[in-house]
Amino acid sequence: MRFATVISQRGRAGGRPGMGAVMGSKNLKAVVFKGDEEPEAADPQKLRELGREAYREIAEKPNYDFWRRQGTMATIEWCQENSTLPTYNFREGVFDEADGISGSTMERMVVKQRGCPNCNMICGNVIEDAEGVESELDYENVAMLGSNIGIGDLKKVAVLNRVCDELGLDTISAGNTLGFAIEAAEKGLLDIDVTWGDHEGARRLLEDIAYRRGDAGRLLSLGVREAAERLGGGASDFAIHVKGLECSAYDCHLCPGMALSFGTSPIGAHHKDAWVISWEISSGRRAEYIPEKADKVIEFQRIRGGMFECLVTCRFPWIELGFELDWYPRFLEAATGVSMSLDELLTLGDRVYALIRAFWVREYGGEWSRRMDYPPRRWCEEPLTKGPLKGAHLELEGYDRLLQAYYDKRGWDERGIPTRETFRRLGLESEARELERFVELH
Repeated sequence: MRFATVISQRGRAGGRPGMGAVMGSKNLKAVVFKGDEEPEAADPQKLRELGREAYREIAEKPNYDFWRRQGTMATIEWCQENSTLPTYNFREGVFDEADGISGSTMERMVVKQRGCPNCNMICGNVIEDAEGVESELDYENVAMLGSNIGIGDLKKVAVLNRVCDELGLDTISAGNTLGFAIEAAEKGLLDIDVTWGDHEGARRLLEDIAYRRGDAGRLLSLGVREAAERLGGGASDFAIHVKGLECSAYDCHLCPGMALSFGTSPIGAHHKDAWVISWEISSGRRAEYIPEKADKVIEFQRIRGGMFECLVTCRFPWIELGFELDWYPRFLEAATGVSMSLDELLTLGDRVYALIRAFWVREYGGEWSRRMDYPPRRWCEEPLTKGPLKGAHLELEGYDRLLQAYYDKRGWDERGIPTRETFRRLGLESEARELERFVELH
């Protein structure tokens, strides 16, 4: 099925956009790394010194103790307070039962914590679910399998999370697809016996999707975009995705900057590359479609989707605790001997984004247009009906201006395709020649 993922360590998932499906299509079950030698660092002594200093600095950050208690689960309460918690398939930004799935509720249930080897910023909180089995939680899977489908019992949400891990389903796309399916059934477009808040029904439906069982299971295994297109009847109006990837857990009825982040993410609607929503809200909750928001999205994409991804390192110390970025080129040089300034590392992000954009434009060919970067229709056409932001919605004209500002700053044309000059400036001339076989460059 389309949003299969790669699972390791009974709860750690590799990727969102169907990497497990790609592996499955190649009859590849697993990748195993095995060795008996330590990798050699360019400067082992310097690397050890940096590690000790960084550990000490991270542990002294003001928010460190709170992070160790709740990790990403603190985001439930924050999103509820700011009307951005996805609720009932992103209809609303507040959930009446949010307290039941909050980080504070989780704190009272934690039986253990899990993290990467040697990390002092552990992010995995494990509870016993409603069936007495351990389940590792974070914000995204709790919001998407909780408030987004109307379940306010954390132990029941934890069951759905564990089932997704056992079946190899991306929890974000799974929760989004469940919300879409329940709404489609509510509107008489899909024949399933699952309603909002129905934990048992949601579990059955997850298994149907994973095994492509029955008409509904086969349809929903394709993801919300294709399922909506096949259903018809206006289903595309409430299919919450960008470029076919289901949105992760931030409602953007009044967050044009975060909507732009979803819209321009290379893989579709994912928050990983540019989580600007915290900056946007702290800067003042106004429906402003100003160029500064495009600047911030690009800045975050350079850091998160560019530098951190190329270094294969975690973003949490920086984004959650304010660990300074100038540490990273120092670690890179000590580990590999490669000397690059922070500006040089950030420039990698521009090359990454131009290259991935070229790939997708080539794959879509003549079908590509700027509409690929538009947010879900619901955020523009269906205002919130409850909470402090009642009546709020995105303005598509304003979003379109913001999108054009983003393109201009990146050196992309009005279609969202890098220009010949941009490819040349980034050293991607051969890639530009390849792309010109499929589309005309400006």
